[in-house]
Amino acid sequence: MELRERTSGQVVIVDVHGPLPTDVDAQAVLRERLRALVEHGYKFILLNVADLTYVDSVWLGAIVQGYTSAIRHGGALKLVHATKRLRELLRITKLDKVIDSYDTEDAATASFKKL
Repeated sequence: MELRERTSGQVVIVDVHGPLPTDVDAQAVLRERLRALVEHGYKFILLNVADLTYVDSVWLGAIVQGYTSAIRHGGALKLVHATKRLRELLRITKLDKVIDSYDTEDAATASFKKL
């Protein structure tokens, strides 16, 4: 797994690229990267999960921890290009009411301007 970061204004976009291993260490890498971004002052994080083809409770937990870290520091974490599977997991766990998900980067980055 590879995580690439880029910025769009005040938003840091984290692109998740495969192959996506299913072991706990891979999710820990995502969780720690998101936490580090927040600690380095990035308040608005957009997680591009288009290549996140495998999602389980551990992956979902890493995303939730990143979201929680951003909120605690006065920011936000949002998703873009969520797969059907991820959207379904978010709906089942009712996290779709908490973590915003967008179909396009433009819509997602524009939503941060409202905060």
